[in-house]
Amino acid sequence: MKKTRFLLSAIFLLTGLNLNAQINNSSQGVLFEFNHVKGEASSYISTVEEEAYFNGILNNHAEIINRISTTVEDVDKDGTAKLHTIYMTTNNTLLNGSQSKLSWGEESEVTVTRKKNGELVIPNDSFMPTVRNVPVFPAVTRKPGETWTAQGEEVHDVRKLFNMTKPIVIPFTATYKYVGDVEENGRIFNVIQLYYEFYQSNSLANKRAGSLYAETTGYSQQVLYWDSSRGILDHYNEEFKIQMKDVYGNRYLFAGTAHSEITEFQNVSDDYTLASVQGTVESLNLKNIKVKKGEKGLTISIENIQFEPDSDILLESEKEKIRLIAEILNQYSNDLLITGHCAERGTVAARQQLSEERAVSVANYLIELGVRDEYHIFTQGKGSTEPIATNNTEEGRSKNRRVEITIMDR
Repeated sequence: MKKTRFLLSAIFLLTGLNLNAQINNSSQGVLFEFNHVKGEASSYISTVEEEAYFNGILNNHAEIINRISTTVEDVDKDGTAKLHTIYMTTNNTLLNGSQSKLSWGEESEVTVTRKKNGELVIPNDSFMPTVRNVPVFPAVTRKPGETWTAQGEEVHDVRKLFNMTKPIVIPFTATYKYVGDVEENGRIFNVIQLYYEFYQSNSLANKRAGSLYAETTGYSQQVLYWDSSRGILDHYNEEFKIQMKDVYGNRYLFAGTAHSEITEFQNVSDDYTLASVQGTVESLNLKNIKVKKGEKGLTISIENIQFEPDSDILLESEKEKIRLIAEILNQYSNDLLITGHCAERGTVAARQQLSEERAVSVANYLIELGVRDEYHIFTQGKGSTEPIATNNTEEGRSKNRRVEITIMDR
């Protein structure tokens, strides 16, 4: 099963929080509702630490990273918003102690509507988000200690696991409790505890269609941190356990924790930023550097980047160049995507591997310089599939042998 934990909101984990010691009573009550602003965008990282068991035996320990980018496309008079969201998922297997930089993973996107109270309208065939209608608020003020219930859904992608073409959608009733308020870094958050359990047995229609799916049981307990001043869910953390069975009685257990952090970012896909970065590149006398607007943001392309022969080891001259580029990157807090490219030399498989390794090498050096941490820099390799010049001349091959650093704004 592709395991992700998505709530359609901007979120960040607080750990070690002593609720009892930091609660401030909101005696007048709080009216919880989303504040949608047309054109507003948010991007954030959700991290899932998960163990997967097959018939009681540990099968996998993974760190699943989800990058979610949401834009408010339109807002109705009643506050209902049309949201366009792009999801990216990458999976690091940790069972054998191995861990790598976050490679850019599978992308999907969905457009939904969300009411001010949090209720979502989502296409029936959508696999994202996997946790829906959380949170949902009553249309009245709530004081600390008060509770309410609301309906939600768990949605699971089991196409490969159970031979199903559509997601499993499991309804649940969630119980909420407004605990009180906490102050963190000068900001006040309303703390809400949330718990739900769920159960579903496979339908006769699915069995007739050849599905191996039999049933699902599970629970989730969460702590939500609501920012009333902005009308957003600012951060949350979760503990979950989900068990599925197939028609043969095999048990698949997924258990772990989920949390996320919001990524503050600037819009860089504009002519002013392009000219500014290009001007800085020229003032630093950086050679073989091109700056361009792209699909995911603003890209700084390092052409003819030099490594030791047929390796991913950067030459010192290139490290100096990257140190200067780091001065530009430090002006922005956006996530970074590092893409490696090769000239058309060697086998397709060798070119792909080398392009990936060289992207990771540049990412590692940027992390070493403190430009970003490992959760805000992603890598990918394109082999020789996207040449920008002919591969029939040395000059053309040198242009194609490049690494691109994209300052992402989506």
